[in-house]
Amino acid sequence: MLVSYDGAAPVAVRTYTADAPSRTETVALRVPAGAKTARVRFRYTGGNNWYWVIDGVRIEQA
Repeated sequence: MLVSYDGAAPVAVRTYTADAPSRTETVALRVPAGAKTARVRFRYTGGNNWYWVIDGVRIEQA
C-alpha cells in the first residue's frame, strides 16, 4: 500500500513478501502537518495471478 500527500511522491506504508490469509487489517497513517489531500494506492507485483482482492477500504480520522 502506498500513500502520497498533496501530490508528493508515494511512500510504501504496508508491504507483503509472502501470501497473507484473508483478514481485516488496520493501518495507521502518519499524516504530515498541513496535508490537504491524500492518495492511497494498492499495487500487486508477482507471478501468482490466481486470486487476490482488496475490499471494504475505509479511511477514518482517529
